[in-house]
Amino acid sequence: MKKVMLCCLLAVFAVLAVSGSGMAHPPSDLVLSYNRADGMLAVKAPHSVPDGKRHYIEEFKVSVDGQKYYELDVEFQIDNKTSLAVFHVGDLKAGAVVEVYAKCNRSGDMTKSLTVE
Repeated sequence: MKKVMLCCLLAVFAVLAVSGSGMAHPPSDLVLSYNRADGMLAVKAPHSVPDGKRHYIEEFKVSVDGQKYYELDVEFQIDNKTSLAVFHVGDLKAGAVVEVYAKCNRSGDMTKSLTVE
């Protein structure tokens, strides 16, 4: 009886551990694209989730050469595959470093940078 009880407890803990880590994750990537003509920075954050109203990228932060430009708080993810944000950063000089931070509302974050050409 003790072996059965122990096996059941271990199985429950294993399922909880696997399901918790599988449900919470940062974006799988951050794809940054800067358009000098209109001064826009597009940030595509692939983040596959079953329900974008409960599990989503909740925050974006944008800085240029270490200076904070934007902080965007998001309330939900419109589709179940990707979060997209667009920021007006103006005409950046060649060599400027744009850094973007994105955070999942459940767990995990990611930072990527782009050097303007």
